[in-house]
Amino acid sequence: MSNKNKKQKAVSIMRCFYCFIASILLSLPVTAENAVLKKAELRVLDIGNSYTAGATHLLPLIAKASKADLSTMCLYQCSRGGASFKNWVDIYNDKDSKIYSITKVVGRLSANVQTGEGEAGDGKLFRDLLTNETWDLIIIHQYSLYAPYYSTWNTNSAAGYLDELISIIKEHQPNAKLGFLLVHSYWSGYEKNTEKSSYDRWQLIANSTKSFCEDYGVDFVIPYGTAIQNLRSSSLNNEYDLTRDGTHCGYGLAEYTAACSYYESLIAPRCGISVVGNSARIDVSDKDSKYPSVNVTDENALIAQEAAYLATQNMYQCQNPEDYTSIVYGAVNDSPRTIVYDMQGRRIGHPQKGLNMIRMSDGKTKKVIANVK
Repeated sequence: MSNKNKKQKAVSIMRCFYCFIASILLSLPVTAENAVLKKAELRVLDIGNSYTAGATHLLPLIAKASKADLSTMCLYQCSRGGASFKNWVDIYNDKDSKIYSITKVVGRLSANVQTGEGEAGDGKLFRDLLTNETWDLIIIHQYSLYAPYYSTWNTNSAAGYLDELISIIKEHQPNAKLGFLLVHSYWSGYEKNTEKSSYDRWQLIANSTKSFCEDYGVDFVIPYGTAIQNLRSSSLNNEYDLTRDGTHCGYGLAEYTAACSYYESLIAPRCGISVVGNSARIDVSDKDSKYPSVNVTDENALIAQEAAYLATQNMYQCQNPEDYTSIVYGAVNDSPRTIVYDMQGRRIGHPQKGLNMIRMSDGKTKKVIANVK
């Protein structure tokens, strides 16, 4: 067998192994966020900016490849470039200076929504979006420039007005669950990255998200920013932290990872089909961007999917997906020289569903995501 054929066979085997992770999700308890996701009909509204658009750009491709049944759900997006909480309050009050757009992202369920562009200084389309349909889940997020600094979110400044936006949403949608989008951080070398570190800035964003969720009782978060940071901790990172211009997700692999996080957070719990093992791939070699684009291939797709999966398991911790090198199917190794621990460091007889630590006979330790029959 040629080296090329051996490589293709190995990739195929690994893809099959990763598909077993889907069953782990099905064993998770039904939490508050899962309850709303499993309603007979689900209508989701995502209010954001270019980060929202970039993170969902490849979601239809991934959803189609998963063959998940989306006939009873829909995701709509209301987006305005560079929008903060204050900008959406201004749009609602006919005071904003930029256009905004409303689009349908995925799902076959109908909604009483007028898609298209809203003119600058005219918030009617946005107001109608909030009043003409009953939404089950409404997701918001802060503009990237202010996302790390939670203490500013309710100030009388460009970074503030969080309470005002939530009041507007609750006035029109009192029964909707409120969700949040944990966004990614800038490239370490980007001029507006005052922390000069993509990791440090992501940590601040994650901490701000945690504080927001605790203060407002929010229990649904799409942690795509953590998924991106997970990917950055792997060998797939590049000198621009996988951005296309220092701030936005790079075309291809980064946007794919973000969309995988959306899928794993929003669709997988509803449909029972994990993004891990998804067959969607994309060639972005024709994309023109300031910094390099990265194609999604059989060699890197699984790492991106794993980065997204790990983010949904722990959105406040950065984890290298390449550290999770083994998928356990059936018994791992019955040899007494192999010792298995849970993630609290307690020795156990056999791998448990979810995350385990395995000390091999050569002394090396592996982090393992296990699907044990």
